[in-house]
Amino acid sequence: MTGLKIEKKITKAELKKDEPIAERDDLLTGATYKIKPPISEHAFYITINNLNNRPYEIFINTKCPDSIAWLMTITRMISAVMRVEPDITFLISELKNIHDPKGSYFYKRLGHVPSLQAHIGIILEHHIKETTNE
Repeated sequence: MTGLKIEKKITKAELKKDEPIAERDDLLTGATYKIKPPISEHAFYITINNLNNRPYEIFINTKCPDSIAWLMTITRMISAVMRVEPDITFLISELKNIHDPKGSYFYKRLGHVPSLQAHIGIILEHHIKETTNE
């Protein structure tokens, strides 16, 4: 990109001055969810860890080579939001509203799932309901 110039790197302190980012403990509790959507020949393993009774980080693993880059991006972005925002319902809503132009699918007890990204949002929502006090 030509003409793009970064003047200053934003620090964590400048990001949200009134609320410090929680430091990660050495041991977190969490859950791993396995999904095998019909749009892929590979399974996806979604691990969500909690800190102070709320989601703190997410990891998504698969053997699907086409998904590695966007999965790395989405897990880092979701984890970053979870660390600074106490209410992530907006994030879940955004994920659940992503529709794949290549097609949606039906999945076990969930019924219609508009995309793999929406499926991640559904799992995150389920995790919050099952493992926190919300």
